[in-house]
Amino acid sequence: MNIALLSVGTEILLGDTVNTNLSSLGQILYDNGFILTSEVTVPDNKVLIQKATQELLNDNDVVITCGGIGPTEDDFTKEVISELLDLKLILDQKHLDWMKSRWESRGLSMPATNIKQAEIPEGAKKLDNTTGTSPGIYIEHNKKHIFIFPGPPREFIPLVSDELVPFLKNNYETDKKNYQFILFFNQAESALAEQIDEFKPKGLDIAYLASRGIIKLRIDKNSVTSKEFEVFKKNIENNLSEYILSYENSPASKVLLDKLKDSQLSITLVESITGGALSSEIVKHPGASEVLLSSNVVYDASAKKQLLGEEITDDWIKLTEDLAIASQKQNNADIALAVLGEAGPIPSSDNKVGEIFISIASSNKTVNFKHNLRGNRQEIINRAVNNCIWDLLNFIK
Repeated sequence: MNIALLSVGTEILLGDTVNTNLSSLGQILYDNGFILTSEVTVPDNKVLIQKATQELLNDNDVVITCGGIGPTEDDFTKEVISELLDLKLILDQKHLDWMKSRWESRGLSMPATNIKQAEIPEGAKKLDNTTGTSPGIYIEHNKKHIFIFPGPPREFIPLVSDELVPFLKNNYETDKKNYQFILFFNQAESALAEQIDEFKPKGLDIAYLASRGIIKLRIDKNSVTSKEFEVFKKNIENNLSEYILSYENSPASKVLLDKLKDSQLSITLVESITGGALSSEIVKHPGASEVLLSSNVVYDASAKKQLLGEEITDDWIKLTEDLAIASQKQNNADIALAVLGEAGPIPSSDNKVGEIFISIASSNKTVNFKHNLRGNRQEIINRAVNNCIWDLLNFIK
């Protein structure tokens, strides 16, 4: 059984909008025992939308579309697909009345352009959109299944969970793939693959996904016998345990947060090169307030001086240590981390672009790290965040 996503929107192709619907759909499907087979993105162009829809219907059992069903003139996904399938659009008076009531409750009159949102293809099923005015639509055509969903993630994701997933479970068997994930840090992808190849069993379905210094190993446990997989995993632990970040498919920041919670440790942060990116990663996850006491972004020298209450040194190793110790004492935290460095493209000190300094302090010890990172400015900042997380995890251990 093949499932495809058709993403509609010129803004995606221009880079104005990141297609988070793709990653969300893939994750939701995988969590429920299904695999997204393919994805195509097209601009707001009627000919290209129709062509892509037909091609996906030829090769897939289920086609999901997102985007292009709003009230404006560039929203015509529903109309194009209806024309392709030779289906008339019929006004759903009940839905139209509901939309008008929503506008009236705000003391406004609904614009006439919104009327088309209440038009449903003949024979299609209207799906309740709990967070927007454009309903989802389900069409069965020649034993193929089409789901037309809105583009905004806050509308798309609930429709996937509430309508698409139950439909799939009621009509198809779940996929037999069973993935194990292992996250590695501080390893080159090719070097890691070479080490793993020495004890990898024949036929093991394995993939390497590298990002910002972290390598995610994805393993299909069902591609080999249970005994072969257990031996393989044991070899991973025996040979590569010092580089393992996690055995779960979780962001590194979530791994750190869970470790801090489990260890009942509070933390405070002082960020310069990362500009608050480290604390931002941590607070993305529920429960961050249980461990994160504060985060100070001290980008300018005067801000660093104010935090320390004294003149600052030009030695960034010593300065990073001073900032970490000061923050730990001022906030009475179990752990404090400070990070300084040069992200480039032009250095602002005698330090080289890509040099970052991390200091982690507790009440009884302080540890300093220096890393040399490669890449452009954003890549160095992103890698610096992950280095902070890795160093923190090792400090806690």
